[in-house]
Amino acid sequence: MKNKYALFKQLIDLFEEYEQGEEHMDLLGFSRWMIGRLEEEPELNQKVVSKNKIPQDGASTSFLLELNEKARFLEIISRMARYHEFYTRKALKDLIINTRLEFLFLQSIDQMEKAKKTDLINTYHLEYTTGMDTIRRLKNNGLLDEKQDESDKRAKLLLLTEKGKQVLSQSIKRIKDENTLFFAAISENKWKKVLPVLEEIDVFHDEVYQNHGDKPFAEISNLMDSLKHYRK
Repeated sequence: MKNKYALFKQLIDLFEEYEQGEEHMDLLGFSRWMIGRLEEEPELNQKVVSKNKIPQDGASTSFLLELNEKARFLEIISRMARYHEFYTRKALKDLIINTRLEFLFLQSIDQMEKAKKTDLINTYHLEYTTGMDTIRRLKNNGLLDEKQDESDKRAKLLLLTEKGKQVLSQSIKRIKDENTLFFAAISENKWKKVLPVLEEIDVFHDEVYQNHGDKPFAEISNLMDSLKHYRK
């Protein structure tokens, strides 16, 4: 807050000084007086750095300034996902599960009426091997079990064990704390304004991913040209 109003405080201090030496005051007169005053004593012109600007130094952020806006937007989203994973691991450290994906799998299986492995994997846009490895870890740790799907004898459904329910209950509180921590320094009015844009991008690319994920890049690129006109 101090930083935010530093310039206003400077302005008020200068205006008080101007007021003491002038009988008839106006904005033009004050602005001319202030320029002359700052030229006499340049050290009065204190610079305040906006908190919203990307830092100009530091190896982890300076490269962002070299990217075009689209590349920077995508890279920042990727970095945010890694921050989220970083904090989540710390929040879950002493539990059997220790990744965001393991938590999401437990939570989704608890919420889904019929939790099939492929449905779970597709929900989170994962490579098949990544999804199966996660399911295998959860099963090996005694958090998941399987039962026959009554409507499809060829398929098996995932369900939480009692131990899995306990771990999920413990981790939900910690994930909520992590979410609060993540946004602690950001105004709700700011991140909520960004959310609709991100949701629109997500819905668009989810459709492409689910329906055209097997196509080569060139074909998807051609598809985008028609889809973007349909969306606008």
